[in-house]
Amino acid sequence: MNKKNILVVSNPGTMNDELLDWINTANFEITFADDDERAIESSHQQLFDMVIIDRMDAGINEKKLKAIIPVFNPEVLFVVYNGEAAVQLETKVSRAFDKRKAKRLLRLLVLDSSAGNEYNPLPPFSLN
Repeated sequence: MNKKNILVVSNPGTMNDELLDWINTANFEITFADDDERAIESSHQQLFDMVIIDRMDAGINEKKLKAIIPVFNPEVLFVVYNGEAAVQLETKVSRAFDKRKAKRLLRLLVLDSSAGNEYNPLPPFSLN
């Protein structure tokens, strides 16, 4: 299985120690952008699975990122870092990935209407 790509939008000079601890222990491919403009440029050049926005950095425009980045990648996930501990951030990240996986599975289950059931008594469609 390949590693997930995560873009961390935070100024390295003012980055919280807990966020830095999480980055050092995370098992992901991590790319950094120190402001929203560089984050948009990076998202245009590379697809990311997730964008972590450091809300503790006042120089980052969260609304702008959430409006523009999904144009390049509609499947991107956003996680907002509010200064919590590294363990809590790890929980947020894993829950976001689990939620996306559950949505994909639900879409597959809805699309798989090959078997009739009590809600759909018609037989499956066939060209034969």
